[in-house]
Amino acid sequence: MCRSLAFAVDVFELIEKSMVNRAAERPVEYAFAWSVLAPLTFLPAECRRRVRILDVGGGESRLAKTLAELGFSVTVIDIGDVDRGGAELVRANVLSYEFPEASFDLIVAISTVEHVGLPCYGQTLLDPDGDVKVMEKIHRWLKPNGLAVVTVPFGKPHHPPSFERVYNRDALQSRIIGDRWRPLLTLFACSSKGWRTCSMEEAETCDACALLLLVKGERV
Repeated sequence: MCRSLAFAVDVFELIEKSMVNRAAERPVEYAFAWSVLAPLTFLPAECRRRVRILDVGGGESRLAKTLAELGFSVTVIDIGDVDRGGAELVRANVLSYEFPEASFDLIVAISTVEHVGLPCYGQTLLDPDGDVKVMEKIHRWLKPNGLAVVTVPFGKPHHPPSFERVYNRDALQSRIIGDRWRPLLTLFACSSKGWRTCSMEEAETCDACALLLLVKGERV
């Protein structure tokens, strides 16, 4: 039987270890991701191996490597090579690859969904609805009641639309959350006065990001 152990990790160290790019919103995004992931480190080793985690688009990250070092069963999918350590790498475009249904307990997509299907990062498989389709895949790949940690740009665009999609409140609901997900937590962070959490109303006025914790389950 799996029993809890004392919390034996430095969460701030894990955030730092996971980042390759530390610019702009990245520290906020990885802090959010680890607020979800860190409690899993209460699990002893024999239980961690049973937790299956997928990192979608981990090319600018060491998240998969860090999670694998902690003993979790980790897969990362990206079109490029990844500093993955003991994690399994699937080198493929997420739009053209299919994992078996209900394969993962938790899926992380940090600043990835907004780029899928656009002519950036060497992608040649273009699709204007790439973000919607990858969210459908993430939902399909999760086990029932599995969790998804997703971050996307929000507010005022600061890159060309060929590089990334930037969401407003309506697009966030229709294209990212949709009817399939039950949102557990939605936070916003904005660039004014340094990157920090803020209200949705403030995020709409500047360069910002949305931080989502979603569960695969029926809405209540």
